[in-house]
Amino acid sequence: MFLSFTPRLRLGIHCSNLLSKRCASNHSRNILLRGPTSQDVSYFRSVLARPGYSVLDGTANQDTKDEIDNRYNIDWTRHYQGSSDLVLRPQTTSEVSSILKYCHENYIGVTTQGGNTGLCGGATPISNEVVLSMEYMNRIYKLDEYSGVLTCDAGCILQSLHDYAEKNGYLFPLDIGSKGTCQIGGNVSTNAGGHHFFRFGGLHGTVVGMEVVLADGRVLRMNIDANDDDNNERTHQFQQSSASLRKDNTGYDLKQLFIGGEGTLGVVTKVAVACPALPTSKNVALLVCNCYKDVLQVLKTSKGQLGEILSAIELIDMNTMKFVQRYGSGIGDHLISELLASEVADNQPLFILVESQGCNQEADSSKMDAFLTSLYESSTIENGFLAQDSKHIEEIWGIRESCNPSVARAGYVHKFDVSIGIESYIEVADEVIDALKEANLPDLTVCVWGHVADGNAHINVISGQVENNAAKAEIIENIVYTAVMKRKGSISAEHGIGQSKRKYMSQVKDKTALELMSQMKNVFDPHFILNPGKYLP
Repeated sequence: MFLSFTPRLRLGIHCSNLLSKRCASNHSRNILLRGPTSQDVSYFRSVLARPGYSVLDGTANQDTKDEIDNRYNIDWTRHYQGSSDLVLRPQTTSEVSSILKYCHENYIGVTTQGGNTGLCGGATPISNEVVLSMEYMNRIYKLDEYSGVLTCDAGCILQSLHDYAEKNGYLFPLDIGSKGTCQIGGNVSTNAGGHHFFRFGGLHGTVVGMEVVLADGRVLRMNIDANDDDNNERTHQFQQSSASLRKDNTGYDLKQLFIGGEGTLGVVTKVAVACPALPTSKNVALLVCNCYKDVLQVLKTSKGQLGEILSAIELIDMNTMKFVQRYGSGIGDHLISELLASEVADNQPLFILVESQGCNQEADSSKMDAFLTSLYESSTIENGFLAQDSKHIEEIWGIRESCNPSVARAGYVHKFDVSIGIESYIEVADEVIDALKEANLPDLTVCVWGHVADGNAHINVISGQVENNAAKAEIIENIVYTAVMKRKGSISAEHGIGQSKRKYMSQVKDKTALELMSQMKNVFDPHFILNPGKYLP
């Protein structure tokens, strides 16, 4: 049976024929992929060590099909729906290799899936590709006590890596709201940024080693040596003599191609991440500013007065804060109530979370106190809270991490993850509001929050009712991206391209860049089996 890949609607926007791929020589070539058959399922059962757990065949019975549809065929936003009948859950790199080699030889499409927390449909099958779930590849191999390099499988839940690193005196550098569900392989494949990007940089800098299985089944190991296939006894060794190096300048740094590659060039199976030492002091404040000019002053002052201990600066607008109060989990409610009850709430204020991390509690607290005092005395902030203990810190961060799920409960959400020059951060959101009114779409609420210190804004446009209006969706999308692109911003800061943004790639990347990307796709995945219908235009 063959995949139809019929052009379909995603919020009313027609996708192009997913089988038509642009090749390096600038001419079209059609790659005809097929769905898996019962014979293919039998092969996969033969190469997976625990087929009863590792193979979910939706054609076998309705219960299994329902599980696949509810867990693997739909994304977190509920905007994207696939029709896969087969989910494979390998436990080792050799199993991934066997699966991909077979799919490559037989022209079977593969969608790799991690925690399924993405917001762009990048991990959701387009049609009936094989879903390659990494959930059973979840071993942590080692955290080197001297270099701080943590080596693990791609299917490790991010929170488990935080816990393991903390237990060993280190801090895992990536921290995002979905850390209780997302997997590190998916984080790497989308180049997730997170709260501490400002302090520790992105995954292009912190990932020092990686193992990837290529489309034809070959295993590419780059500055990493973790073995999950030792004599088939399921013992897992780490050779300390060849641990991931912090510096390795021998040849091209190929791992960078897979960070943010969204599984289109290969499947990430293991990663080695450099972790900083666990801070012994932490201070967190939630501040209220009357206008964005004051926010910019907070940013400037924080860099000067907090300096090396400044670890995060997050912004939340008034509309978002109201949704958190109404639809949030309840954490930090008393803080929100006090902030919204003040007189400043009438002026549509902006809320700023500032965090510092260091190694000297007394000195760091003194810095934070002096910083807040200078802001208050200069009337840069109107109000705010400084956390007095770990419970207060958890409450303030809980407010920030409630933004996304709270807005999702408020209605139908059109989500945008953009990167803008810091000076234009709120200006873009204001322009979107005005443009929606001009387009005769006044009954929408625009929310913005995000990592203001690095210009990453999460702009959300919410309709008060659950709907899937194709025409409205396209208008909203064009309005937001027009506002971003005319300021030379990026339509994807940290959530990836997936299905939702691929049609814009020709507008945001020049011809030469797209030609080189297509050439790389041809080299790494000549049969175009990996994540079909995603990423490239």
